[in-house]
Parts: sequence; structure tokens; C-alpha cells
Amino acid sequence: MDRCTVRPTYYFSGIAIALLVTLLSACGPTMKPFVSGNLQGGEDSKLAILPFDNLSSTPGAAKVMENLVLIEFLKRSTVRIVDPGEVSAALSKERIRLASSLSRESIRALGTALGVRFLAMGTVHQFEVQTSGGAGGQTPAVGLALRIIDAGTGEIVWAGTAARRGNDREIVFGIGKIHSLNALGEETAEEFARAFAEALGKEK
Repeated sequence: MDRCTVRPTYYFSGIAIALLVTLLSACGPTMKPFVSGNLQGGEDSKLAILPFDNLSSTPGAAKVMENLVLIEFLKRSTVRIVDPGEVSAALSKERIRLASSLSRESIRALGTALGVRFLAMGTVHQFEVQTSGGAGGQTPAVGLALRIIDAGTGEIVWAGTAARRGNDREIVFGIGKIHSLNALGEETAEEFARAFAEALGKEK
């Protein structure tokens, strides 16, 4: 076979791959978080991630998503992240059991105890693998709401929600589909971390 007859095949294959990558990156929902005009970072700013609430039907889902968000924030945010052990100790010292519904006074006290500017509070609404009939098979689903509080004022300075399914970016024949619940959770956590970093105007 003449080599000239093979080159167009490689050429068009390359175009097809490029188009597929573009489609995969463009498909799926996009987060549109609330960003307060009072959101300000800085090299000395610190953030504490408080224990997440779990409203899903999966036991332990809150801790899984909390850890994934912690990892992605460590990767991307320019504010310093407080160690979870310090957060637990401060919560115990301040006798706070439910971190998602703090009074303004408790927020300030916790912020002072931890020496942080921001407190992150999350609620997991969905964390499960859904089974559908036909060729759909099993599809993971993750729902998370996250808000960032200014520890000094108690004001919400950033907030976002995401409801994601493993087939959000599926093109055809399973291409682009996420099959693992943990992988979808990781991608969702990355989306939150990236959006918060962009809101601060900086990203690692």
C-alpha cells in the first residue's frame, strides 16, 4: 500500500480525536457560584473545612466528600488549609456538635480559635450509584452544596451547588461517562476548588 493513502486516515483521526476532546470538555453542567464583593484572599489567609452534613442515603458520604474537597482545595487554593485535626479539636473546645448551623457568635469564636479568615461548610445531598433499565446500566450521582463564610463577619462570601451524574459528559457508546462514584466525587470536588480559586483571582 502506498504510504500516501494512509496519511489522510491518520490526519482525519487526529481531527476526530481533537473534536471529541472539545465536546467532552464542553458538555455537562457548569457551576455558577455566588461570589460576594467582600471576598478577599491574601497569602496569610487560612481556611478551615468543617465536617460536612450528610442528607444522602449513603452512610459515610459526608466524610468521603469532605476529604475529597480537602484534597482538591489543597491542590488549587492559594489560601492555607487548616489540618482537620485542629478543626476537630477546636470544635470540641467550643462544644460545637453541628457545624452546619452555627450562630454568628460561634462562627467568630471558632474563627478566632483556629486563626482563620474562612470557614467552609458543606452538605452532601446525593452520593449513590443509580441503576437504570436498558443499556444505561449503573450511573453514579453526586450532589453537594458548599458555602464559604467570613469568620470575622459571619457573612457568606462564596457559595456553590452541584448535582452531577456520571453520564453528564457522555457522548456516545459510553465515551466520556464516569463509572466510579469516587471518581465522580473527585471531579465534583475539583470543580468546587477550581471555582473558589478563580473567585479569589488566583489558582495554583
